[in-house]
Formats: sequence, structure tokens, C-alpha cells
Amino acid sequence: MTSQRQRFIVLLFFVFSISFLQSQNVIHQKLHDNWTFKQVRGSCWYPATVPGVVHTDLIDNGIIEDPFFRLNERGVQWVDKEDWEYKTSFSVNSQLLQKQNIELIFSGLDTYADVYLNDSLILQANNMFRSWQVNVKNLLKRDNNELRVYFHSPLKIDIPKFDALDFQYETGNDQSENGGVFNKKVGIFARKAGYHYG
Repeated sequence: MTSQRQRFIVLLFFVFSISFLQSQNVIHQKLHDNWTFKQVRGSCWYPATVPGVVHTDLIDNGIIEDPFFRLNERGVQWVDKEDWEYKTSFSVNSQLLQKQNIELIFSGLDTYADVYLNDSLILQANNMFRSWQVNVKNLLKRDNNELRVYFHSPLKIDIPKFDALDFQYETGNDQSENGGVFNKKVGIFARKAGYHYG
């Protein structure tokens, strides 16, 4: 993979589970079903697989061809330069709602992501190497909960950091030229796997 392409891990993804904790009674509900996604600048929502990545969702929906075939990778350089949004809706039963502590647990958000539950911002992630837990007791309702994850393009976030410096960090694996961002080697600025940049 070349610089800034973060192809198959550019923005995604995560394993969700809701943990409802009360004394020694723990209930887990996985939130892997009924996801859709879209390019933020677009208006069309497509089915998504969670956990997964934006490139495989684009392939599954016939929007891009397999980047590992021939020179197709050149044709998907736009993907990591876009913001992407994923969403799902879910219900919980009354037994869960009665629990004293209710947390959403996110594992593997890659990398800059704003998470909303029922239109309330509950998390701003900035590190793909950790999990995130958010107490949502006051926001959760019985039916029609909407969970949205807005993935910011790492290039949009990190190129301004590069531009603000009077010097350049040495980054051996960053192949920014192949990614179409010239010499702007930004992998150093993100808590993101280095192999996404080269």
C-alpha cells in the first residue's frame, strides 16, 4: 500500500458492543447489524459490513474495483481524501434500560471519528490503537436509537499539521507521492498504523 492510501483500513472500523453493567449482572448487545454508509459529500446511502472497512464496502456495492488487481489502486486514491459516515439504528429491551450503568464500547475506530448517539456527540476519537467506552445511560431509549460515526479523512486533519511546520520529520514508510499529496508525509502526526502510509 502506498502513502496516504490507507486503503483497507483508512477509516474503518470497529467492533461495537453495548455493555450494561449492574453489580455482577452484565448484559452484552452487539451492534453489528443494519449499518449503512455514505461519502459525506454525497447523498446515497449503501449497505455496510461492520466490522469492516470503507474500501470493502465500496467494492461490495460496485463503486470501486479491487485495488489489489493490476493498476486499480491508482483509481481509488480519492477514497482516503474523503470523509465517510456510517450509521445504524437499534432497540434495547426494558431490562437493559433499567441497568444502572450503560456503556457503548468501541474497538478499532480508525482514526479521527466523531460518534453520535441520537444526535448527541458522545465521542471524538483520535487514536486507532485504543478502545473507547462511553456512558450513554441518559441518551439511550427503548426504540429507534440512531448511532452515527463520522470518519474524518486523516489527510484533511494532518496535512495542516504538516503545513504548519518549518521542517519535516523523517518518515521512512510514507509514500505520499504515490498517494497524490506530493511530499507531505503526514503519517507521523496520527496515532494510526504506519503501514497505512506505505
